[in-house]
Amino acid sequence: MSNRVSAVESLHKVFKPKGCDLPFDINNFDDSEVWDLICDGNTKGVFQLESNLGKHWAKQIQPRNIKELAALLSLIRPGTLLARDANGKSMTQVYADRKARKSDSPVEYLHESLEEILKETYGVLVYQEQSMMIAQKLAGFDLKDADALRKAIGKKKADLMEKVKKSFLEGAVSQEIVTKEVAEEIFGWIEKSNRYAFNKCLSPKTVVMTENGEKLLDELEVGDMVLAPKNDLEDEFVEVLDVIDNGIKEVVEVTMEDGKKITCTLDHKFLCKDGKKRPLYEILDRDLEIMCID
Repeated sequence: MSNRVSAVESLHKVFKPKGCDLPFDINNFDDSEVWDLICDGNTKGVFQLESNLGKHWAKQIQPRNIKELAALLSLIRPGTLLARDANGKSMTQVYADRKARKSDSPVEYLHESLEEILKETYGVLVYQEQSMMIAQKLAGFDLKDADALRKAIGKKKADLMEKVKKSFLEGAVSQEIVTKEVAEEIFGWIEKSNRYAFNKCLSPKTVVMTENGEKLLDELEVGDMVLAPKNDLEDEFVEVLDVIDNGIKEVVEVTMEDGKKITCTLDHKFLCKDGKKRPLYEILDRDLEIMCID
């Protein structure tokens, strides 16, 4: 570490502006002028914050230290962006309002046992580690079980999440710290933190192209040949092997420049101007442009 700091300090001496005699410390995170720039949304060239999404929430959340900056980077992911409180407000907005101490957004906890874990993030579930600690405290998970929960969240495994949910609810009933109803609601938050990882979902009324013409998605039958992506630029007809109802998923409405509206999940892919099909959550995160075809 000492060699790394020495090298960075040497580079600073070479590239620092003329007349700048300010001391340089790689471990100093208390530069108020830097935090002012971030809070004003002046984040061009800043990894993960240079998109319009990053700039908007930097101004909303107003991070003033490294912990709040870490929270900001997690809060602009789809999990918290799409999770809603009882009033329909985004949990990212809830965090921002609670941090700003707005009178209509007091810091609240569903159960007193969560305060120790969620106090740093104003009662909002932000990190995978918080989910793991909740599972250990309320459901008696050991480190192995908690790591399975982490994998379900981080590796986008909806099937593993379902297995962990069963263990979580059974453990919560055994621990008797919270009721089963409260445990189900808490695990609902954890599931939402994995929302962007679900497989691409479409509304049952989505129109798809088959070899025999257009059909609604819920009209498809095993054996139908539907048009599907072969690669980023080509489509081909493939056989329907099974039809699965993934249940109710939260969707968003995308309005195109020509006024057309598309209802889809954040996993829905669009063709971007770089010629690649990318999920909506990545397009929003990186501020990419969608290819429009007349």
